[in-house]
Amino acid sequence: MERLTPLAYAFLAAEDVDPTACLVIGSMAVLEGPAPSADVLRELVAARLPSIPRYTQRVVPSRLGLRAPAWQDAPDLDLAQHVRERPVPAPGGRAELAALVAETMAERMDRDRPLWDLTVCAGLPGGGWGLLSRVHHTLADGVSGTGLYRIVFDSEAGVTEPPPTPPGTAPGVAWQGLATATAAVRGALALGAAMWPVRREGLLGHLDEERRYAWTEVGIAETAAVRRELGVTLNDLVLAAIAGGLRELLLERGRQPDPHALRSLLPVSSRAPGTAGRPDNQVTLMLSMLPVEVEEPVERVLRVHERVAALRRSHEPEAGLVLQALAGLVPFPVLSRGMRWTLRLPQQQISTVTTNVPGPRTPMTCLGRPVRQLLPVVPIADRVRVGFAVLSYADRLAFGITADAASTPDVEALAEHVAASWRAILDGRPVHARATATGSA
Repeated sequence: MERLTPLAYAFLAAEDVDPTACLVIGSMAVLEGPAPSADVLRELVAARLPSIPRYTQRVVPSRLGLRAPAWQDAPDLDLAQHVRERPVPAPGGRAELAALVAETMAERMDRDRPLWDLTVCAGLPGGGWGLLSRVHHTLADGVSGTGLYRIVFDSEAGVTEPPPTPPGTAPGVAWQGLATATAAVRGALALGAAMWPVRREGLLGHLDEERRYAWTEVGIAETAAVRRELGVTLNDLVLAAIAGGLRELLLERGRQPDPHALRSLLPVSSRAPGTAGRPDNQVTLMLSMLPVEVEEPVERVLRVHERVAALRRSHEPEAGLVLQALAGLVPFPVLSRGMRWTLRLPQQQISTVTTNVPGPRTPMTCLGRPVRQLLPVVPIADRVRVGFAVLSYADRLAFGITADAASTPDVEALAEHVAASWRAILDGRPVHARATATGSA
């Protein structure tokens, strides 16, 4: 039996110690109608499910808890428990769809069954419908979680615009990329320095069980000229837009954006080429302050670019891999107790999470119905009240925002702020160009 890695087990442990946590990742696909019945979709899933055996397995604890839980074939797999129907409340608009996503994503999964499910959501305007895909983070990370798409979607004609890559991803972010032990030590020191608590002006705090969800979409092709002119990546634009949105949120709440107020966890894929569809967790991290104190949009992009480049030079992702490897050497009873004890401490270092996943590069269909949108959802927990999931689909980029309902009911306004920040970046002029113009005058 294949046993859970320390990282995969951590997502189960987080739920065990926090009754408000639901560590499930997913996405809502919005399709053209008419919606199929759950029975028809179950037939499709039943035919394709054997191609991904992990989706037929459940997590089984070891006897006496001396070893990590393991993946084991689930007896009598009942697809009625995994493919369900839930209509979008009338009138089926944006608010109703967002509320359905938030409510469904906050529901915990039954660990006696395989940790995934699909929900057919009929009732969108114009006869459209949605398909909400959920996968527990123990089963897959953001990249491999899209493997569930292979079971229900088919690809159409291709597009030429490449999707974004997760923040900080680069060849060699794996054991073979550790040139020397010095690099690992430098990365560990950088991670240690990032463990200082953030300022109180941030967004940390107690979470309720209820969630809110909102989204905004932008085009990828429209960024080409800006990226060339500034010498930045699409990920730099993503992080800068999110920083701009959070800046406006803080200002609306009467808080002065502080350079040490908001630190984001940036997942970094450590996958080898060709393994994106394999269900598991192969991810490390970087921790970066978001430049919410910077008012000028283009300057904010350049600040993000500099910080991400500095994190790469400091080898933070490699250090994360080293820590995971060391955790695998610790006896499981010791690891489990230590992990649960740590998770009970009031976390004060990370204000938000920003995960950027390359999605399908070509348009897709489900049972012949075209997919118009893919809206990603990221879980929040451990005093992190707002999380951002970014997913590409063909030539579009969707920002999905999950928020704690009690403390952040204004999540739709935050989505609008992110969209406005994105537009301001594309409409802005480079800092050096403004300086040249000023000098010429």
